[in-house]
Amino acid sequence: MNAAEALFLDKGIGPTTIEEITGGADVAKGTFYLHFSSKEDIHAALGERFVRKFVADLEIAVAKAPRTNWSARLAVWVKAATSGFLDNGPLVDMLYHAHPRPPDGGPNPIADHLKALLEAGHDAGAWSIDDPEFTAVFLFGGIHGVVDDVLLGKKRISRTRLTQRLQKHFLRSVGLPET
Repeated sequence: MNAAEALFLDKGIGPTTIEEITGGADVAKGTFYLHFSSKEDIHAALGERFVRKFVADLEIAVAKAPRTNWSARLAVWVKAATSGFLDNGPLVDMLYHAHPRPPDGGPNPIADHLKALLEAGHDAGAWSIDDPEFTAVFLFGGIHGVVDDVLLGKKRISRTRLTQRLQKHFLRSVGLPET
């Protein structure tokens, strides 16, 4: 998978051949086919690996915030998500923009992580939202879109200012004052 990721980032998914992937990984072509049926399969697996690590990084960041300070927990989530997308811009682009992927209709682990945080804050009485899942999907779509604009050069803003603006919007969305 590491060889495929490096090649996809360097050459693009379309021009990369399975022979190049197996050569870069120093494995036989048959070994590739034991695990993947196509470049699209390994592309999807790279996306799943990225999301697992992204969510794990979110969990680590949120765990460092005080358990009862929901404003801080949400702000930390936003900062970690923003940094995760910005720090992995070329990878995010390759995984989700440069090569069309059919929608799988499956869960979105990043939005699900945010939903769990929103539900926990609601249960603790930190905020009141009618539909944590809807709110999580809405806010995730917003952060993803704004960060994409920055990564694509459509918007020029410092990382700090971007994070602060996103935190402000997330806090407002759950009815908390800006910090």
